[in-house]
Amino acid sequence: MAYDILIKNGTIVDGTGKAKFNADIGIQDGLIKDVGLLGDKEAKRVIGATGRFVTPGFIDITSHSDSNGSLFQNPLQESSLTQGVTTIVVGNCGVSLAPLGSAEAIKSFGKWQDVSSANINWQGLGEFLDELARHHLGVNVATLIGHNTIRRGVIGDEVRPLLADEILKVQYLVDKSLKEGAFGFSTSLSNSHEEVATTEEIIAIVRVLGQSGGIYKTHLRNEGRDILSAVNEAIRIGRETRVPVAVSHLKAVGRRAWASYPKAIKMMENARDDGINIHFDVFPYARTGSFLYQLLPRWARVGGFKDMFQRFRDKDARKKILGYLKPETYHFEKIIIASADNPAVNGKNINEIAEMSGRAPEETMLDLILSSEGRATVFGRTLSVKNIPLGLKAKFAAVASDGGAVSKEFIKSGKLAHPRSFGTFPHFLHKYVRDKGLMPWEEGIRKITSLPADIIGIKGRGRIAPKHHADLVIFEPEAIRDQATYQNPHLPSKGVDWVIVNGHIAVENGKVTGVGAGSVLRRT
Repeated sequence: MAYDILIKNGTIVDGTGKAKFNADIGIQDGLIKDVGLLGDKEAKRVIGATGRFVTPGFIDITSHSDSNGSLFQNPLQESSLTQGVTTIVVGNCGVSLAPLGSAEAIKSFGKWQDVSSANINWQGLGEFLDELARHHLGVNVATLIGHNTIRRGVIGDEVRPLLADEILKVQYLVDKSLKEGAFGFSTSLSNSHEEVATTEEIIAIVRVLGQSGGIYKTHLRNEGRDILSAVNEAIRIGRETRVPVAVSHLKAVGRRAWASYPKAIKMMENARDDGINIHFDVFPYARTGSFLYQLLPRWARVGGFKDMFQRFRDKDARKKILGYLKPETYHFEKIIIASADNPAVNGKNINEIAEMSGRAPEETMLDLILSSEGRATVFGRTLSVKNIPLGLKAKFAAVASDGGAVSKEFIKSGKLAHPRSFGTFPHFLHKYVRDKGLMPWEEGIRKITSLPADIIGIKGRGRIAPKHHADLVIFEPEAIRDQATYQNPHLPSKGVDWVIVNGHIAVENGKVTGVGAGSVLRRT
């Protein structure tokens, strides 16, 4: 019987970290059937890969394509496919699209997008996955379940610790969602609705994962001066529950936190030596992409957007916030507005906008947050360039985008995505693997294929081996690179010639085919 696809004469980098080798790959019925020197065997389609690397499809384990709305608005996820991404993991940082315990749960992702017109026809995680499967997905999609989403489904918009009976309700929803296919549970403990949760509350919830399986994935409680205590909290949760832990987008934000970054990595390394299963992921950029309101002091954000906006409008409370901001000496000339309610300010820094309006930068900052209903986003140069290689080199660190594909409507709006949404993986491979030689190609590919698959618990993907799903990337090692910049972030990457998803050609000679061969993945 002829193969569906035969890839000839490629340099195989199989995702495991083992030395690359020359071979052919035969694909049949969506699976890798044979790897070796396959001679003149027949195939319906033959792809010549001489001079190119053939690798497993890249796996992005920190994607926000669900909460930013693009998963339904743009299910092909072209900006991920053109990077070589074949699988994304959503439901990160405490926010997921299910389960929706009540209408209040929808507010958990309202900060990302206007949900007033969203067509939400599900409640449970299983119903959400069923609905997602009816769409023309370009990539495989796995999901976590978000603490914020579940919490709000139980107690609404209240900002307080959970009571004992409420924890039982959350535990039930987590257990039910895991049985319906979720891969784990995520938190964002710096979020105003989650930061009131005690470590004991999180431990009580995470213990459910130990019974049913799954991973605990966390946006740390603090990524600034208190990063070490936040890492210690994540380690403690792993130690007391014996559940695998992954820290999302590990970073030290702000100059005063930079020296703590290598210490944070060392803490996790020591924890691993003690038998705690902990990993982290990192994005390879020095600028963060975040909400502008996150630069406010914690006390100004208590109670969520409703209470925060009321403080902006109250004369005394506003004066107190401004009094905090001025001594902080934020470099407003380095904080670029990525998306705001007024598209005329997108791409400009806060100082420029302040000069246009004749107001102080601190006043301008509050005005931008208020006029955009909290959804104003920024690019901030808050990370140390020297720390990036430290994170990338750690053996237990994967590379992830912390971004997500964007919809065509988003691009037309004049808003700017972080360039990581279009270029994370080629940027990592060309800048840090090829140009800087930070690690061998084999290790670089492992960090974006088998390692993230193992961290999340995705089976049958992330490696080139018989009986694995045929998710593959063919690229020229000397040509692969990102084109997206902060000023022009919506440019696709170059050098990724072919992308195969579940045995179907999704990218051919660098062009998206529109085949939509992605699957909804469920934990088994």
